[in-house]
Amino acid sequence: MTDSTGAGGPAEDSAGRAAGPPPGPAARPAATASAAPPDPGLDPGPIHAVNILVPSSWYEFDIHPATRDRSIRDVVRARVRERPELADKRAELTRTLRKVADEAWNGGVLYFGAMAEVDEQAPLTASLTVAVVAAESGGRPDGGGLGAIMSALSPVPPGSRPTDPWRRVRLVDLPDAGQAVRTEGIEDVRIPDDDRLARMVMMQTYVPFPGRDPRVAVISAATAQLQLAEPMLELFDGISETFRFLPADDSRAQQAPGPDHDHDHDHDPHPDAKKVD
Repeated sequence: MTDSTGAGGPAEDSAGRAAGPPPGPAARPAATASAAPPDPGLDPGPIHAVNILVPSSWYEFDIHPATRDRSIRDVVRARVRERPELADKRAELTRTLRKVADEAWNGGVLYFGAMAEVDEQAPLTASLTVAVVAAESGGRPDGGGLGAIMSALSPVPPGSRPTDPWRRVRLVDLPDAGQAVRTEGIEDVRIPDDDRLARMVMMQTYVPFPGRDPRVAVISAATAQLQLAEPMLELFDGISETFRFLPADDSRAQQAPGPDHDHDHDHDPHPDAKKVD
């Protein structure tokens, strides 16, 4: 697994919420050691960075348009070295990653990670993004807390077919970030700059910043593989559980690159965090 940060996606569902680009199957991340759950009444001070773990088989790269193409070429070249059988799929992998990176950049995300497997039929892709948004007022004096987020989200009952849209809304406990609101299910999302809808397996986890900080981190994961809904939701849950906030006095936050920084894992002693301030 690799250390990174990020949520929020490029497409939008009928409620106007951000949704990630399409995804595909991958192994669930291994369990990670964590400290005791954070005390919700304890204010750790200003949050300067966030981080999240994705499986090491996923692609992570800079999505800034000025440096994106070079970054994608580098990660594809490295992956082909690891898996020579992908050599004849290099061009298709590059096109697929460029497309989802474009969508992520247009969605204003802080972090982007993607899974892309190319078979004889079509690319199997999955994505996970992290965005930081301002909370709606209500729920707590300084902005939108769990109550405000829950009240803005509506469950959708399952349809008659397994691939019909449905949405579950619930509270979850993240080991290193405390309570969060989660939606998960199958949704029809609007494609950016297009009138069409795409049906996708989606999970979005809304994590209020600690203390009186009114912001919310949104971890969005999505895949177009409807037949893999349950294993993909399980994978997305495992990844989301690794999310954490890094306060200003944490050395990882001090070293964290900003959202436009091109990761250099050979020289950055803490390539696992993204600044949010």
